[in-house]
Amino acid sequence: MKKLLVFLVLVVGAAVLGKSMLSGEPIIRISSGKLENPYAPGSALHAQQQEFVDQFNADPALRDRFVGSFTSKGLYAEMNGALRRGARSLDAGQLVAVTQAMAAVIPRLEQANCAKLMRPRDDFDRVLAADVQGALERLPPRHHRNFWRFYLAALKAEVQGLPERRADPAARERALMELGSRFNGNDVQRLQRVVGNPVSAPDADACWAINALTHNASQLSPDHAEALSRLIWGGP
Repeated sequence: MKKLLVFLVLVVGAAVLGKSMLSGEPIIRISSGKLENPYAPGSALHAQQQEFVDQFNADPALRDRFVGSFTSKGLYAEMNGALRRGARSLDAGQLVAVTQAMAAVIPRLEQANCAKLMRPRDDFDRVLAADVQGALERLPPRHHRNFWRFYLAALKAEVQGLPERRADPAARERALMELGSRFNGNDVQRLQRVVGNPVSAPDADACWAINALTHNASQLSPDHAEALSRLIWGGP
């Protein structure tokens, strides 16, 4: 059970970094090293997103980090790696807040798009991006704000080479035990089937798996929520 949960938590981390936050060029469109705001001026999130865009574009190190002749897949991989490395330098509050934001977004996605989060992919997905954007627009603005603050802080940490924060293996073990206690035997079998073959798993099962893991990870006691969020976003 523990190995299954660790594997699934890491899948969740790859999903939320590489698939939903970086899901499509409308979410992270880079032109000559600069970001552009994907939200229309009439959107409730336009001004908030512009704050993120302006802070990114005002940092020469960030612009230089991602400018160049990247292919779409190359840019996807670069951004994914940078976010995961930077996440390992962030504090508990930032990591838990973005876990809670992701837990709020996933149930609001179309089932087919939600299921994509469990499946391997190495490039952007505009359909998923549009669904994530729409979900954020239907949520309280704090969730979108927590996303971009995490995003910006993680990228800056990676570019600046900030030291990684030390993980607590004992706290991680306790967090996995608390997480495991939230699943019954039937749930575990369903998780195993999805993890064993996420490509062939029915959309309903794949979507349920990532939704259940992310929701439960966001509901743990504070110390355990930090330990699990650090595993989700920063990796082992």
